[in-house]
Amino acid sequence: MRRIFHGVVGLALALSMAGCSSASRRPAEYLDPDTAASVSSVAHPIIFARAHQDVAVNSRQYATVVGASVNRGGRYEYLLLVYLWSTVDPRLGAGVRPGNNVILLADDRAIRLQRDSRTPREAGIAKPPDRPARTRGPPRVYRIDQATLAFIASAHRLRFQVEGDSDTRPFDVWKDGRRELAQLASAAN
Repeated sequence: MRRIFHGVVGLALALSMAGCSSASRRPAEYLDPDTAASVSSVAHPIIFARAHQDVAVNSRQYATVVGASVNRGGRYEYLLLVYLWSTVDPRLGAGVRPGNNVILLADDRAIRLQRDSRTPREAGIAKPPDRPARTRGPPRVYRIDQATLAFIASAHRLRFQVEGDSDTRPFDVWKDGRRELAQLASAAN
């Protein structure tokens, strides 16, 4: 009897811990006090990296991609906020402006996203989430639809490119936030 009790308690504890870990992956939701929009964003962004040993050992350029949705009076809009940055390499510093369009290489598809002319605030996000410490300025804003967001989140192989970049090598996933992106894409409107 004691063994059954301990087994049931252990199972209940394991299930409650599993529930906690999945709850932490749900998109963060808040009412933006400046724009009055309801904003949801991923708990963890996708961070892409591209090595640059020509500058220094372990030198990388990064692209942090944050999925977000903005609800203004029941009208939902999905966005990707993109930060381009580097810890060492000035080629992706504040003064460098590679092309406006990005390409996500997701399995067998090249998904070309055109940069939105709006600022994050104009898109409904006064304080953009997940800003890397080494970046300057606001993120780039890209509109995306829910189905494409879900496709990117389910892709087995995912890479990132910036059109007009002098280095044509793609960025590879460095920290994977696709599970969180899938949560955002599946959130009910």
